[in-house]
Amino acid sequence: MPYLFSYFTTQDESLHLSLSWDGIVFEPVAGGGSIVTSPIGDRTLRDPFIGRASDGLFHLLATNGWASTSIIHARSADLLEWTDFEAIPVMSKIAGAKNAWAPEFFSDRDGTINIIWSSSVRLEPDAGVDWLASEQYHSIWSCKTPDFRSYTESTVYLDPGFSLIDATVFKRPDSSGFLVAKDETGTNETPQARKDLLIWALSPDGRPEGTGVRFGSPSFVEGPTVFESDGRLVMLFDPFLEDGYQAMTSVDGRDWAPVRLDLPRDARHGSVTVINDAEAARLHSMKER
Repeated sequence: MPYLFSYFTTQDESLHLSLSWDGIVFEPVAGGGSIVTSPIGDRTLRDPFIGRASDGLFHLLATNGWASTSIIHARSADLLEWTDFEAIPVMSKIAGAKNAWAPEFFSDRDGTINIIWSSSVRLEPDAGVDWLASEQYHSIWSCKTPDFRSYTESTVYLDPGFSLIDATVFKRPDSSGFLVAKDETGTNETPQARKDLLIWALSPDGRPEGTGVRFGSPSFVEGPTVFESDGRLVMLFDPFLEDGYQAMTSVDGRDWAPVRLDLPRDARHGSVTVINDAEAARLHSMKER
């Protein structure tokens, strides 16, 4: 089963793709070059997420810069040509909203699309303080859409009482699954007990339940993504203070252990989606772009 890893790089904040046939070795598509750059907003494309919706098309979501309250969206039939770029103003009506980071989506059984992202909302005046340079409080927000054309009002999806970013949802065909997100408490200076990942169970309607559980991920990691390969769960995450990607694996989604995968060393905050053999063969044939 082919797996597609979408990511950006520090040097090139645009869409990059890497392909794997076994969920272990990922080879860059098009020689590791950029697939598409953002023609809108801040002209940056960070934290890319690619998923297939009920219309049969692939949909790309991405962060539109550090301080944008909109997220990037585009469509593709073949993962190489991306069209209809737009900035979805998911937080424009929320007073005090500062940003909209790391958007992803998952679908309900009826095809309804749930978009989630993290945002910091500060109602008090900034008084000249650079909010990006100060400690922030993020929550996970969401909205729904039937077709990526009309959207419900944005509401808080998960606020555990501490700063949280980079949520990703893994759902099985029976709608069971879980959510993984990064504890964003504190700073990036060592020693630091937080900046690690937690897991929440999902209710049948796709809402996180109970208290997040720490499962032994390293500190100073972010951008988790989860996929299933050969009867096991695989979680990738970005150790953002160093180069290279890291991974853990689990049989039951509760007990996780480190595992070594062959991933692009310049990859930053990406996502994995399953594609079919024909789509993978087309991508594999792209030597240069």
